[in-house]
Amino acid sequence: MPPAPIGNHAMRLLTPSPKSRALLAPLVLLLLGTALGSPCLAQESGTHKRTLKSNDKERQFLLHIPRNYKKAVKKESAPLVIMLHGRTSNGAMAASRYYGWQELSEKEGFVAVFPTALGSPTSWEGAWRGKKTNDSVFLSDLIDLMLEELKIDENRVFMTGHSSGGFMSFSFAASNADKVAAIAPVAGLVMDKSKPALPVSLISFHGMADSIVPYGTSRWGTPTAMESAELFAKHNGCKAAERVELNKGKVHLDTWIKGKKETEVHFYSIEGGSHGWPQGGSKSVAATELIWEFFEAHPRKPDGKKGK
Repeated sequence: MPPAPIGNHAMRLLTPSPKSRALLAPLVLLLLGTALGSPCLAQESGTHKRTLKSNDKERQFLLHIPRNYKKAVKKESAPLVIMLHGRTSNGAMAASRYYGWQELSEKEGFVAVFPTALGSPTSWEGAWRGKKTNDSVFLSDLIDLMLEELKIDENRVFMTGHSSGGFMSFSFAASNADKVAAIAPVAGLVMDKSKPALPVSLISFHGMADSIVPYGTSRWGTPTAMESAELFAKHNGCKAAERVELNKGKVHLDTWIKGKKETEVHFYSIEGGSHGWPQGGSKSVAATELIWEFFEAHPRKPDGKKGK
């Protein structure tokens, strides 16, 4: 026996009104976007917890998109800054006010990404005590994902990192020079003398009283802080260094300029500086702001050149 037909009254009850449909539409789109992993959701401003499968491992990262992103990218693609945390830390801590990258992202309009390393304690493979976790592949995959999902300028992709993250940024530039325009390690060293396939601009900072990653000696047989900067200057074919004294001689800035494809190397030595992130003041410099100024001045041009 066939089921009884649904009456007109019942049909009216089952059919949402135009007002209800209007209210439900955003929810339906949200659910569909979540189910499908829609890139549209990734373009909403704010900080998003994300995952990426790389080398059969589920990797985590925070993605911060500034409020003016959608409006700004109508004119030009956005820069991307990848910030790598230190040993035992994570992406959430790298995104904290201590470093100030989210706040600067809102002011300057770049997209910021804060990936988390593997291990317990966490550490990047390019650093001392780092395990083989294919982090270079993960970071390369992460850049590709951002280029796919967002309107990112591939010529303005930059990487910075603290401590273990500083080591990793050196390592990534050596193995993936085509993926980053410039790097900015803080309290990190070159772990080996691998030469980047392309010139990469560098700005780095190191406290001269750093007891974790010593400034003038190396516990691991690696180049020292100054030697790490000199290696990149040599790879880039820069001219001999010039030194400028800042903050009444408390900060020494060595610069190597006129490298291949207009690359430069800037190295800040901070007297009395510890292993922490330089926060400014009369005896130090504000690393985050200086790094961004350097990044802005050192994009990769479409023809492979760097600089404006």
